[in-house]
Amino acid sequence: MSKTVFFDFGGALIKTPDYRWISKWKNLLGLNDHPEVLALIENPHDAPLIKDICLGKVPENHIWSVMAEKWHVKPELIAFFRRQVSSKRHFNRQMVRLLGGLLENYQTAILSNAGDQSRRLMEEVLHLHHYVDAIIISAEEGFIKPDPKILEIAMQRLNANPETSLLIDDHLPKIWAARAFGMRAVQFINTHQATRMLQHALDGRS
Repeated sequence: MSKTVFFDFGGALIKTPDYRWISKWKNLLGLNDHPEVLALIENPHDAPLIKDICLGKVPENHIWSVMAEKWHVKPELIAFFRRQVSSKRHFNRQMVRLLGGLLENYQTAILSNAGDQSRRLMEEVLHLHHYVDAIIISAEEGFIKPDPKILEIAMQRLNANPETSLLIDDHLPKIWAARAFGMRAVQFINTHQATRMLQHALDGRS
């Protein structure tokens, strides 16, 4: 029986950006053939810059410096993109309500591959600390999912056991890693599917 439920942040509690929106801006900025931009868009989980940010090796603000200095994006556009990143419009309110509803009967936590500015966004802007017992951010720990070391940290932080813990994450390699670690795991594909599968998992039906 699950006692502790871990939610990913990006992709589950925050909706991922629409690829059509990204593609539009890539075209407008003339970055279609830029290898670093293509790596960020096509496979952000494995892009070296994103990994370094999530590991805490470079500050999150570094990506804005890269946009200005290497990609020659104008300051007003950078300010626009920064507002978009922290906009509440991307908040998956249905999943957050689900998360809040679990708190009475389960330990709950956010376990996120994220940069050094993410706690401010989660707590000061989105107030997610009211819905969970802990927020665990990779840049603060120095390890990223699917590395089992961050799963060990998560267990220690909540005094939890893998066999009674469940992870919801949108990235399949992290699902596999959690299961190999001994946890149950549900891949987030869309809100309806994830809600149904989570309920089945908590009921012991999957």
